[in-house]
Amino acid sequence: MHRYRLLWRGQIDPQQVTYEYDAAQRFRCPPQWLEASLEACRVSTERGRQVKNLPLYQVLDWSGDERHLSFRLGWTCYQDYLGLSLCAKEQAPLVLAVAAATEIEGRIVLERRSQAVAQGMGLFHVKPSGHIHPPQTPWQALLAEAWEELALQPDELREVQCLGLVQSLTANCYCLIYTTQTSLGWEEWSRRQPEDAWEAEELNGLAIDRNSLDEWLSRPEELSTGPGLAAVRLYRDFKYPTI
Repeated sequence: MHRYRLLWRGQIDPQQVTYEYDAAQRFRCPPQWLEASLEACRVSTERGRQVKNLPLYQVLDWSGDERHLSFRLGWTCYQDYLGLSLCAKEQAPLVLAVAAATEIEGRIVLERRSQAVAQGMGLFHVKPSGHIHPPQTPWQALLAEAWEELALQPDELREVQCLGLVQSLTANCYCLIYTTQTSLGWEEWSRRQPEDAWEAEELNGLAIDRNSLDEWLSRPEELSTGPGLAAVRLYRDFKYPTI
């Protein structure tokens, strides 16, 4: 099963990703699915998953060209998104997320997702990553996740570019894919203690030479999240463009 659909590919500055947000465009859970959605969230919580009912952006529409990406966004919440994704996937709102292939001393940071997450338990994913919460911009969300998950300050990130937009085929989201790097060494960075790293069971580094990236991408798709797989593939193509 394919994990994602590539919707847009490019190399643009984060500030070239813009959006219009209308909070009045609010997603409503279909009444016939409301009880089942709430029950799915309850069961997920009972199984030890973290279900924080935070606001999310619902993607109503998007457009892009070689210089710009633009979104039209409404409002939804994590409970409706997760509950419907678990019990009636075709009814769930498509939400907006970010993920970045972060290069530290010749390696990309990869996580194996913990059993406490509500989706993608045990799968490989890139860091930082996460949903965007209104009124955050995508850029603000990326910076917040970099600090919370990797203990990287905004001024420690460099060469940030947006490489693509993908639709996850397993998690009901659109995900903006970025690449960034830091001048910190791996050992220096690994001594830091992120403030909100509960989603990661473990963090590892994937060497950025072409052979290592190709080998990782040749594994079965089911071992990775859709956005995580897309991020490594887009990073590989960015790092080693074909002529």
